[in-house]
Amino acid sequence: MDVELEAAPAATSGGFGALARWQAMLDRHAELFTDMLPGSAVGFVARAGSGIQPGKHVAGVVEHCRGLDMMKWCASGRGMVASTLRFPGFEAAAVDLLFVADEAALAALEASLDGDALSTIKRRIRQGGILFFVLRTKYELQDAGYEDFLDTLGLAFLGACR
Repeated sequence: MDVELEAAPAATSGGFGALARWQAMLDRHAELFTDMLPGSAVGFVARAGSGIQPGKHVAGVVEHCRGLDMMKWCASGRGMVASTLRFPGFEAAAVDLLFVADEAALAALEASLDGDALSTIKRRIRQGGILFFVLRTKYELQDAGYEDFLDTLGLAFLGACR
């Protein structure tokens, strides 16, 4: 995986609130990301304006994504780094996991950044407010070091027998 960190605005993160608050949350949970290979990346986009709907095939939604912001967490070898960029669509997103959040889930996430945002992500996935897309194979995710992060979110797709 290639490491490519995007420059992000200093104060805000394109509809996600203050970038510094996201970074502080990632720094508080640094132990979840220590085993991740540099270049491992997670993306968040707003469902509004994306054309992505629950239970629908995502092929062909690229046109809807133009101008949509994406929050990207990228493992740098020194920890997870938060940045924002324009969402280029699924094929070009360069993320391993993509979370697509509705407006209520985004508001709840931003409100929980100083507390336990990971529990908010877990709860909102279970409630359907956040759609979760896996863009790598199970083995690629294992090799990249995602196990602790995914277990924390209650996404034990790696199976009980390892």
